[in-house]
Order: sequence, then C-alpha cells, then structure tokens
Amino acid sequence: MTGWQREYRRAEDELDDPRSLALPDWETLTRLAAALVERSADAYAGWGEVVIFAACTAARIGEVSGVRVGDINRDSWTWTVRRQTTPSPGGVMDKGTKGKRARTVPLIAEVRDLVGRRLDVMASKPDSRLFVGPRGGRITTAVLRDATHWDEVVTKLGYEHFAVMISATPILPGWPAPAFPCTSPGRSPVMAR
Repeated sequence: MTGWQREYRRAEDELDDPRSLALPDWETLTRLAAALVERSADAYAGWGEVVIFAACTAARIGEVSGVRVGDINRDSWTWTVRRQTTPSPGGVMDKGTKGKRARTVPLIAEVRDLVGRRLDVMASKPDSRLFVGPRGGRITTAVLRDATHWDEVVTKLGYEHFAVMISATPILPGWPAPAFPCTSPGRSPVMAR
C-alpha cells in the first residue's frame, strides 16, 4: 500500500467510524503525554497535563488555555467552558466559546487528580488560568506543537493522523467523547458515547 492509498483508507475509516482513529486506552494517552514532555526542550510537565485534560474532556486547545480556576466545580467535578484563547492580530486573546454559550463538561475520574493538584496550587486565585506555558503565557496550538515537537512524537508513536488533526483546532479528535474509549464502571455516562 502506497502513501496516498493509506491516507485514502484512513479518510474512509474516519468517515465510517471516527472513533477508529482514537487512542485505544488511558495508558496510551499517558504514554503520549510523557513522550511530548520528554521531547520538549525544558521537559515541562504542563504540556502533558494539557494533552491529558484535552483528551479527557474532548476540548479544543483554545478552550483548555481558557480554563480558569473558578470554572472548575470540585463538588460535582465539572468544568464550565466559558471562553477560549484564540490567535488575533495583536497576539492571542480570550473570547467566547465557538458555540457562543457556556456548557458544562464532566471531569472523569482519571483527570480529577491532575485537576485537583492544579487547583490546590492556585485555589486562592479564581481568575488564574489552570494551564499555562512554562513562562506563564497562554497556550496555543502552535505553541504546543512547536514546544513538544508534536508531529515528530505522534508519528514516532504510530499516531501520525494526529499530526494533521492538531492543526484543525482540536488537540485530539474533537468528537463528543474523549480521545480514548472509556469502559470502566463509574465513569460519566457522557464518556460512553
């Protein structure tokens, strides 16, 4: 099979079943996150945390960058998506979500420890960003891609289709469920879609 045939088959698979391109399990997601952190120049753990959070919430990178401490409800383990960070002529800016309205996203058990640690560090600052770059700046798709050598890492791990997908706004496939299938008991019903 030549390169164009492989790409054609992948496109057909995505149309028939977009979940066929998803990461197979939690371990694969954490392996991807660790590889991205390792490949980054400064081994900044925040890159892996961004990828894990995005995959567990099916969020776009701009939405992840826009998360503020006050957007997370620890009692119900939900995130109210209110804003996204987007490139603009003067750099980057925050604006409303793509759908123009806030929505609530459940946080699955696997991501709660990560979110809890981030909240503990910034609990007294509800307007602080939950995820920032190594120098405290906003994260964009381009920043994440360049800092982690995204294309190189996902290709090396056998997920070259993600090299194309990060440039199309979502970090991982933006389906209405996370980028890996959830099958264990106790997970949010939204994850079973």
